[in-house]
Order: sequence, then structure tokens, then C-alpha cells
Amino acid sequence: MAPRVYWYEQRTGPTRELPALASDTKAEIVVVGGGVAGLACAQALNEQGRQVLLLEREACGSGASGRSSGFITPDSEMELSDLVRNRGLERAKRLWEFVVSGVDDIRGNIERHGIDCDFQVQDSLFLANSPKGASKVSKEHDARTRVGYDSTLYDAHTIRSVLGSKECCGGVRYSGTFGINAYLYCQGMRDILRESGVTIHEQSRVTEIGEGYVMANGFTVRADAVVLCVDHWLPELGMLPSEVYHIQTFLAASAPLADAQVSTIFPESRLMVWDSDLIYEYFRLTGDNRLLIGGSTLRYAYARKQRAVAPGILRKMHAFVRRKFPDTPVEIEYFWPGLIGVSKDLLPLAARDVARPTISFVSGATGLSWAAALGRYLAEKIGSNRSDFDDEFDPSRRFAVGPSLQRLIGKPSAFALSHGVVKLLR
Repeated sequence: MAPRVYWYEQRTGPTRELPALASDTKAEIVVVGGGVAGLACAQALNEQGRQVLLLEREACGSGASGRSSGFITPDSEMELSDLVRNRGLERAKRLWEFVVSGVDDIRGNIERHGIDCDFQVQDSLFLANSPKGASKVSKEHDARTRVGYDSTLYDAHTIRSVLGSKECCGGVRYSGTFGINAYLYCQGMRDILRESGVTIHEQSRVTEIGEGYVMANGFTVRADAVVLCVDHWLPELGMLPSEVYHIQTFLAASAPLADAQVSTIFPESRLMVWDSDLIYEYFRLTGDNRLLIGGSTLRYAYARKQRAVAPGILRKMHAFVRRKFPDTPVEIEYFWPGLIGVSKDLLPLAARDVARPTISFVSGATGLSWAAALGRYLAEKIGSNRSDFDDEFDPSRRFAVGPSLQRLIGKPSAFALSHGVVKLLR
């Protein structure tokens, strides 16, 4: 099956790419990257009254954001219980509220501007596949309760009232979350920002950055400040080559399901679901009743090179659906890969460059909600010297796997090992 990104094909009307950068120019602030983080940053800067120019290497939303599952939830690679264990209760709550601000930002834009992006209100369900997973789910419920958030805990029996599968050992559910077509969201935000005065150039790949300038398509843009929102591409621009890596995941979208099939999977209401495994699987329904399924394997997740075609993953997804929902035949019509940037502790990296203070950057925003919150955070650092999360996002913070061990075992193994320490030592 040739890779086809389902989200890309949902735009109605002709696709209008914006002109590429074709001459030297000046701007007050240059934002590099047209995903959720870059667009959020440009929006916040524009609201400050700044003159903003945004450069995107392809089309806005065509990268990690637009290839994603569209889960808009504070959960990402780190559950709240992970944050509580690794950061303590108060710091975990602060970080969680920070990510919730990203959820609110995306929802607010959709509602305020009427962005047509398959907005689907769906509760989140963190699912246990095994007795060990049930323990993780119970700890997540406990963390949510201790912090004061709503939480519904299911055991192996009661989970069947909300998920039509016998292969589950429990789950924890909470509300306030939703799913979107993130590609259409980015395209909608692109047009809204243009109308509000932001200059945007697509098909403009940045190849060089420096103090007060960037180069793209062979042309120079000079600016008072440069903001890099390029996720896992940051090392390509010569920054944090040891601190930033990627995880590869895969997504599939089924043919539309009948209403009776949907009711078999979700007997009560539609949910956004992911499980408790380290390399987890996740699924939800789109507005046209397609089952969206995501996952990977250890082999593919940390591979150095992206694999566009992975028959083993596709077989795994078919097996997953047959195992979880044996009475619901599913035909997969779309299948595509994606990369997300990560740090070694699965929390983002965001700061000003120490040697070049006019340059700011964010990477490792593992989730669209993180990306939105971080984009605004960088804009507020520029506008009002915001710094309350600088220690949390400092690229020089200590990680479970340090530089010496990373050089010895290699970058993929170092990141896999570090993530295992963060997620599994509970």
C-alpha cells in the first residue's frame, strides 16, 4: 500500500500554496516552521503588534503536525502520573496546566474563527492491556485525583460499558479533550494569520541561521529576532544535535464504518484511546466514521531513517483491530508514517540560544497541545521576557543517559534507554 495521508485529501476546493521567498527582505521577527508551534508563535507575536514573517519548508501543516493523529489532550508521551513521579506534585500540576493552555488555545481558535477541521469532542481514555497496565492506569487515576482533576476509573469488567473489547484490563477516562484534522487546522490558521498581517512564505526551506538573519531558497531575511519551531529538524540547522532525536510512528485510517460498527466499538460515546505500553497503540474515530489507528514497534520507532513503507506495521495494525474488535471487520484505506521530535526525558526543549540571544527555539513538543502552548511561550519570552518554565525546558538539564554513555551506545539506543527509564521505572 503506497503511503497516503488521509488528512491531506480532506481539504475542499483548490489547494493554494503561498509564494516562496524569492528575494532578500527584512522583518521584525522571523518564525521558521508552519506547524502548530510556529503558527501559535506567529499568532501570539502578531497579537503583540509585532511585524512577523513566517517561513515554511513545504506547506503549513504538512509536517509532523499535519501527519499526526489529531489528539488534542494534555497527555502525550508523558501521562500526569509520569510527571508526578519525575517532577513532584506541584511541578507536575504546573506543567499539566501549561499543556492545558495549549488545548484551550486550539479550541479557542477553532470556535472563534470557525475553522473547518473535523472538530470531534471526545473524552480521553488511557487503557490497560494487562494487569501491569492496570496498575499504571490506577496510578494515573490516583495522580489525577490528588491534583484535583476529574477522573473515572474502570476495572476489567466496567471498561466494557465504554469500550466494546474483551481484551482490556481497565482504563481511566477524563473529559475536556477533542480530535481534529491538524492539517486543516494549520491551513486555516495560515489563512487567518495572513489576513491579520503576518507574511507567510511556503516552499521556503531554511538552510542557514545566524545572529539576526536566516537564509531560505538562497535569499536572506534579516530580523531583530529569529524563532525556530522546526521540531526534529533542529539538528539540521546545527542546533542540539545530541539532545534532539525523533520517534517514528505510523497511522492508518479505515474505510467508513457503519453506525452499528461504531456502536460495537464505542457502546456509550466516542473516545480517544491509547494504551499503557511503552510503544503504545492508539485509536479514535473521525467525523466520517473512519477508525484512525496509530502505532509503531521498537525497531521502527528509534530507527535513524524514516521508513515510508512498513508492511510489518500494517500487518500489526490489522492484527490489533482483529484482536481488540473481532466482530468488527475493518478495511484500511490509508496508511502513512510520521516523525515527532523528542528529548531524552520526553519533555520539550525551549530556550534562547546562549551564544546567539536573538535566536529562540523549541523542539520535542510531543503533542499538538504542547506545540501550541510552547509556540505562545516563546512569543511571550520575546514580548515580555517570560521565564517561569525555563528551568523545565532547559536543554542543558540532566538526563538519565548522559553524553558519555550516549557516545558509547549510539544516539538511537541512548534515547530508547532514556525513555524506558522515564516511562517504566514506576
